[in-house]
Amino acid sequence: MSYRLRLIITISLLIALTFSLGGTIQISASFQASLNKQTEEALESFESVQNTLYLLNSVGGQTGFDSLEMVLAQMAEQNMGRWQALSLKAGGDVIYVSGNAALNGYTLPTPDSGRCSYIRVEDVYGYGFLVLGVINAGAQALTLEARFDLSSVYETRDTQQRLYFIIYLVVMLFGIITAVILSFALTRRLRRLTAAVRKISGGDLSTRSSIASRDEFGQLSRDFDAMADKLQENISHLESDIERQESFMGAFAHELKTPMTSIIGFADLLRQGNLDENTRMMAAEYIYSEGHRLERLSFKLLDLLLLKKDGVTMKRVWLSTYLAEVEKALSPTLQSKGIRLVCRAEQKRVALEPDLVKSLLYNLIDNASKAMDNGGIIGVKGTAIPGGCQFQVVDNGRGMEKGELSKITEAFYRVDKARSRSQGGAGLGLALCKQIVELHHGSIRFASEPGKGTRVTVTLYGKAGRPNA
Repeated sequence: MSYRLRLIITISLLIALTFSLGGTIQISASFQASLNKQTEEALESFESVQNTLYLLNSVGGQTGFDSLEMVLAQMAEQNMGRWQALSLKAGGDVIYVSGNAALNGYTLPTPDSGRCSYIRVEDVYGYGFLVLGVINAGAQALTLEARFDLSSVYETRDTQQRLYFIIYLVVMLFGIITAVILSFALTRRLRRLTAAVRKISGGDLSTRSSIASRDEFGQLSRDFDAMADKLQENISHLESDIERQESFMGAFAHELKTPMTSIIGFADLLRQGNLDENTRMMAAEYIYSEGHRLERLSFKLLDLLLLKKDGVTMKRVWLSTYLAEVEKALSPTLQSKGIRLVCRAEQKRVALEPDLVKSLLYNLIDNASKAMDNGGIIGVKGTAIPGGCQFQVVDNGRGMEKGELSKITEAFYRVDKARSRSQGGAGLGLALCKQIVELHHGSIRFASEPGKGTRVTVTLYGKAGRPNA
């Protein structure tokens, strides 16, 4: 089904639904209001008759039945009660009947004295409102029953419905014609956009839609043309991404090749047997350590892949308490290397993803420790900032050349490849840190000088973006 036809059907259905719903509600509300008004007037008329008979009966007693009949006859003659049928009974005796007695051929519950019971009915005589009341005054209780005609209310409703149906057909015809004209006007520019898309998909990147209107289609056309202008640039970026992916896979294959070659060689040596205990333990230790390095490498790669797919859930933590946990977890290992870890922070609450940020700090501290050959101090400072927090990791290790700073967050990149491999590094730690920072909409900056150490400044935001400047 074409968009034009769907547009015509949608507009027509909206008009039909809106008009039919509005008309139905209006007619129903008008009918219900008229019905309630007629019912209230009937009850008022019945209560007026009931009160009149109550007064006469309380004064005249049993001898006043003739006067009751006379009063009802006068009211019927003058149409004061506006009833369709009325009957007055004393016990089983009928005192007065007005109108067709068959109209009152319904059984209503007997109400208490001074009250009345009523029902709405529909029968061969039309629509009626039946009311029953008890007059308890004098020597004997009287039963008054009346029927009031409600047919005029229903006839008015039927007339309104017939008139509404005629108006509905006229409006629907006008709506369909309008929908056809409107759909042709809207889809004309859409067809121009479609033609431009087809040409570009066929390889003609010079094609532009060039719709000069000021409405949404004009805006869409300008956005489409801007997209076409950047298409060639995006293709160039894609080619660069492919090259980086190939480089990544090559580095990954190289990282796997070295430990796997050693593991296979030492495993083959163990399989041959006839080894002394020292040689056997050396082979087993190397297989064990290289296996652990491959395990860590796989976990780092898995973390990188998951961080690119999944979002994060921020939690509010006390900054000082959070860094104290980091210091407690890493201090024993660092102390064995002659390195002292000092963590300081304000006691303020900040929003971050606790597990990911701990992984970030662990990696930064681990990198700092690998740059310290003869021990030293690693300082970590946490500060709350508007909308987030900031961490600084400072060491007094070897430092780095300025040209290395722009590359260290690339996957598998290592400043000193031989030293990093001997320390178990794979060059993925800072790449993981970069992903964590991006998920927090923050930044990571490095400042380093050979022989004096390195300072890493990490800024994280607990919301979807940075605060306004």
